[in-house]
Amino acid sequence: MEEIHDDPVISNEVDPSEGSSQLSISVSSLRLIDGGSAGSHETVPSYSDKPGSYKSSENCDKFPDHTKSKEDMEILEVVRQYALCFLPAKSLCRFKTVSKEWLKWINCPFFSHTQTNNFRHVSGFFCQFPGESPSFMSLNPLAYGVSNPTLCFLPEPVDARTSCNGLLGCLGDNAYYICNPVTEDWRTVPRPNLYHGPDTAIALAFEPRTLNFAAPYELVCAVTLPDREALQFEIYSSRTNSWRVCNDVCLDMNTLPLSGDGFYTRGFVYWETESGAVLVFDLKEEVQGIVSLPPSSKPTGALTDMRGELRYLLPHKQEDAWSIEVYGNMDMSLQCIIALRSEVLGHLVDEECRVLAFVDDDTLVITLGTEVIAYHVRAHRMERVSDARTDGFVRYFPYVNSFAPVGHFTNDTA
Repeated sequence: MEEIHDDPVISNEVDPSEGSSQLSISVSSLRLIDGGSAGSHETVPSYSDKPGSYKSSENCDKFPDHTKSKEDMEILEVVRQYALCFLPAKSLCRFKTVSKEWLKWINCPFFSHTQTNNFRHVSGFFCQFPGESPSFMSLNPLAYGVSNPTLCFLPEPVDARTSCNGLLGCLGDNAYYICNPVTEDWRTVPRPNLYHGPDTAIALAFEPRTLNFAAPYELVCAVTLPDREALQFEIYSSRTNSWRVCNDVCLDMNTLPLSGDGFYTRGFVYWETESGAVLVFDLKEEVQGIVSLPPSSKPTGALTDMRGELRYLLPHKQEDAWSIEVYGNMDMSLQCIIALRSEVLGHLVDEECRVLAFVDDDTLVITLGTEVIAYHVRAHRMERVSDARTDGFVRYFPYVNSFAPVGHFTNDTA
């Protein structure tokens, strides 16, 4: 066990918070290198299947009239082609007004695919109190946001249940919906084969791939069987627009019941249980297993992806100081302790602490009393994010502000 120190990990992506007011991108860093030099190629004719399309080597050296060489590109063109894809969706919606060319570029499916793959920053949290509409809490309101956080564009009121890389999974009266709150595209998921009762816990699994324009995703559901105390897994695939029931059944009585919906990361889905364990589902092999949580685990802790690894973060107070205990590996042993400096927290040090998530390799998002704060671990700096309600326990789930597509069956009916 050791106390965490400053970490030299530096992201190689453009800071998304800079995208709302200006593009703080050094043009000199966009080194455009033209391969080859004059006179370095042989005289080879070019052919096409069109009559009279023979071209001499002299003509081959010239760019078509509608294409510009890298040296002739203006700064705005460089930014449009090479920098915009690293910005959040809210900023990009503003940049649509720059020109007709920018509007057309940002609206094209290829750009949406590129932005979804390049922008992975957690932008905020969706949350929902019982009996109320969903709401969105932005980590930076100038850079991140959605126009309809209540999801009123869906055909009925819903419960927002799960999120993954820009897509939300929601539940209406009799149907699941997958939607993108930025584009307001949505899909009605077909009726499942099993009965999904009120104890069904779900998780959306979506992993954007550079070479996969289809961008398939899966809705993984842990279903409590009504005739016996067991869990079975049913998975919806956007690739086939259908459900499949997995063979593996969880018969471990200690895992029941689950304490809420799960989350997906790197091929696995995780659900926390009320018995102090984690139910793990391998999405590729479609098998499940159990991982024990620390004995001191409680509702104020949280499972999260921390620098590429699954971690359980647990707040701990000793005398007048808060710290966050970080547990990990298959045995969920104590990996390190993150000290929250009392002089930074100020009067909030006397409030109760709850962990929401660890985001962007450096930031702890926690609640202290009636406030949600972002605590920057390396700099030991605190930012107030939002008010936190204390009239009930609500689950917050991270959201990425992207143009992730919901698929070709958008606005289907079940």
